[in-house]
Amino acid sequence: MKRLEKVKFVHYGLVVRTVIKKAPMKDSFINDIKFNCDVSDSKYWGYFSICGLLMRYRDLYRSEKGLQPWSDIRRNEIAEWISGKESRWPELEKRDFRDLSIDGKSYHPFDIFEINRALKERGLVYGAGYAMYMKPAFFLAELGELREVSDHTVYVSDREIVRDLFTSPAMVQGRCIFVRLEPLTVLLWEKFTELTAKQGTALDDAFVRYGFLAGENIDGQFEKKLQHMASSYAGVILRHELAESLEGVPEWPEILSRAGDRKAEHYLRAIKDLVADTSDHGPFKMIIDGRDHGALGLSIALMEGFRKVLYPEIREAYGEFSRSRDWSVVEKARISGYKRFLAQRDAVINAYRNSARRNDFSRKLKAMIE
Repeated sequence: MKRLEKVKFVHYGLVVRTVIKKAPMKDSFINDIKFNCDVSDSKYWGYFSICGLLMRYRDLYRSEKGLQPWSDIRRNEIAEWISGKESRWPELEKRDFRDLSIDGKSYHPFDIFEINRALKERGLVYGAGYAMYMKPAFFLAELGELREVSDHTVYVSDREIVRDLFTSPAMVQGRCIFVRLEPLTVLLWEKFTELTAKQGTALDDAFVRYGFLAGENIDGQFEKKLQHMASSYAGVILRHELAESLEGVPEWPEILSRAGDRKAEHYLRAIKDLVADTSDHGPFKMIIDGRDHGALGLSIALMEGFRKVLYPEIREAYGEFSRSRDWSVVEKARISGYKRFLAQRDAVINAYRNSARRNDFSRKLKAMIE
């Protein structure tokens, strides 16, 4: 993807700006991250559906080739690229992750704080953590901004240099938060392709608020608007990650590891996300206080899976809000949702604490979901 336009943009206290590069990075460091990405992909590709895997292939191919989300891809070229990648998996799935070396010092690949301390003067940011299905995920990108927010170190990345099949617009690891503008821009583009000519849905309303029309030409002006939208909404997803950290419970990583199956893990992650979304620290509170109609519509439109199923009142509230412009309706839905999701999370925690065996917790969790 082409590097994002270098402008300052202030929204919700988030300033996206370029960090000046001061020193180059050795190819060996980048290659070791790429190796770790490939090892992770080789061990976890089977967790994705065929359709999901193909979509991730497409996005990773575009990222590696520096293509825009809307760029055409030649079928024979990506087929050859996929074949080359998969041919290495039988050997890679037996390998362990490599340590990373910077200026002669070796770092464990999950030591994100010390690695980023060493990379700061190079204008780069490195991220590592455990994604869906507890898949190890890694990325290296150009650093757009570095700042401290509510006792958290926030890294905002621009163009991505290396990443694995998994991608997310943001993630929190300990007291570090990573906001990734390139995956966020791709996500917004994908949502743009879902627009219809009619008005009234949260998604259509959101894009209109950000200055888009369904079916408009993809040109330089469109690209600037999409970049502006990504920079603006980055403040919303930052607020989600902050709330997720502030609302976190120590047992949750172990609870996720004991989920039992994919459906249960999706449910647990949705509960955690919804607690953060509706918290007093979270994005809905910020959106309501700021009277941001566009961010409200987009946040609702981006809800999928269990997050959408478990929170029907926010869509009902949005329908009423669209007619009345009464923000108290949305605030009421936020507060009621937070109380319910907190109770559901507490029920999960109690089931975990009162289960002597792993299978006991899995059965209790499955009963909750049903």
